[in-house]
Order: sequence, then C-alpha cells, then structure tokens
Amino acid sequence: MSDDRPQPAERTAALAAFDASRDTFLAAFAAVPDEALGYLLPGDDYALGALLKHLTDSMHHYLAVLDLVQATDDSSLDLTQTAEEQNARARHAATVATRPTAVDRAHLLADLAAAHETVRQRALALDAAAFARQVPVVYTPDGPLFPTGCGDVIGWLTDHYDEHAAQVGQLLAAWQAGS
Repeated sequence: MSDDRPQPAERTAALAAFDASRDTFLAAFAAVPDEALGYLLPGDDYALGALLKHLTDSMHHYLAVLDLVQATDDSSLDLTQTAEEQNARARHAATVATRPTAVDRAHLLADLAAAHETVRQRALALDAAAFARQVPVVYTPDGPLFPTGCGDVIGWLTDHYDEHAAQVGQLLAAWQAGS
C-alpha cells in the first residue's frame, strides 16, 4: 500500500534512515549460518537468531505505545500502569527463551519484515501534526518523562537496528571462536 500524498521532510528522512538501518541489520544477519541461530553468548539475554524476534517485539511494543499516545490527551502517560507493560514483559520472557533453528529463520524474517512495514505504514498514515505530536511518557516505575511521538519511536527503532547490527557481528565472531 502506498500513499502518494507529499510527506514532510522530517518523516521522509526518518523513514529512509529506518529502512537503511533495517537493510544494514539484514545484511549483517545474512552472514549468520543456520547452525549459529541458537547461539547464546554467556551473559546475554538473546540467542543470535532471537535478535530477529527481539526487534520484531520492540516494534510491536512501540506500535502499542503509539496507540496509547494517540488515544490520550496532552497529559502524560504512565506506561507502567498499562496492559502493554505486562505484554512487553511476557514478550521479553518468551524471546529470552527462544533458541531459533534453521526451520525458524524464514518465519522470523517474515515477522520482522511485516512489523517493519506496519511501522512505516503507521507513520505514513499520520498527518503532519499527528506525526509531530508528542506526549510525555513514563516507561519505568518512578522513571523520568520521555517526550514520545511517532518520530521519536522511528528514531529509537532505527537506533535499535543499528545496535543489533553491530551485535550480530560480535555474536557471530564469538560463535565462530567457540566452534
């Protein structure tokens, strides 16, 4: 689905960076052999292949946060008091337990692609004011308020791809050293 309406430069740049970071992550991940997907570096939360699920879950989390932000007035939002926080904890626990195999790769990649596209379409569906709108959100108990809007979420998800693209190379090197 494409939207032919002109998009503000900020949104266009944010989505271009989001896509480029995804591409960088996927290029790094393409080097991971199936045998390494279940590798868990001692002390890490996620197996190498579970990074796909972790990124997907993060997108689902922030899409839910955007739903809450868009549904609230301009007052602050305490995310710790929502069902989404419970859902995020459950998704995290499931991801930590995930040890993907070759059979899981295609499904995990498809889920990531679908979540990525959902984020893109959500951003494109917003008018300029809704895209720029921020609501102060508390993410942790007694934590600070973070201004949160669609542009912020896309920036955080872009950074998340970048963080894990670098991690893929490190985990692959550790797996190769131990093989």
